[in-house]
Amino acid sequence: MTTARELIGRPAIVSSYLAPVLLIGGTFLAGAVSPGYDPVRQTISELAAGDAPTRVLMTVFFVLTGLCHLVTATFARGIGIAGRAAILVGGLATIGVAAFALPTAAGSSAAHTAFAMIGFIVLAAWPLLGMRFRSDFPWLVRPLGAIVGTAILTALCVWFLIIWSSHSSPVVGLVERVAADAEALWPTVVVTALFRAAQGASPRRADRTMTR
Repeated sequence: MTTARELIGRPAIVSSYLAPVLLIGGTFLAGAVSPGYDPVRQTISELAAGDAPTRVLMTVFFVLTGLCHLVTATFARGIGIAGRAAILVGGLATIGVAAFALPTAAGSSAAHTAFAMIGFIVLAAWPLLGMRFRSDFPWLVRPLGAIVGTAILTALCVWFLIIWSSHSSPVVGLVERVAADAEALWPTVVVTALFRAAQGASPRRADRTMTR
């Protein structure tokens, strides 16, 4: 029988909830204070570009979001080790996106693009990589939930890749936000399920102890 400690550490609860707040709230705030910025047409990366007035602000939000992923990867023990490793890589990639920002809003950077693509890929793949097979784990980390999670996130990432590759889509920023926000939110959903399962596991363990 799974114990509460096997499922989740409390730091992961905080970090998994903070990550989407920082990313979604950060992009909203930075976009709101950036003159002329269009969140539907322009990408998130442009908010942290070298010539952007919100460069420091958005860079901080990127770094904090990445750090939250690292904490979640460390303490969300109910996720399989390969899945946790993928979340960790996703966190490092998010920090890499901040460290290798676009030189200008209209410019490009091979390193920035590489870190962004790595982040999108691993943060879509982690549910499948973190799959658990025992019936006492929440369904979201068992095969059906893991496959559904990766399928949804992968579909959104492929959609963004297609739009981004067109170089002329007026909705590239919107599509990027849908994909990135979904990837930030999915750990929250899974951690919530793990936490609820852990709450149920603790009383069962206590009951077994009392009956010995």
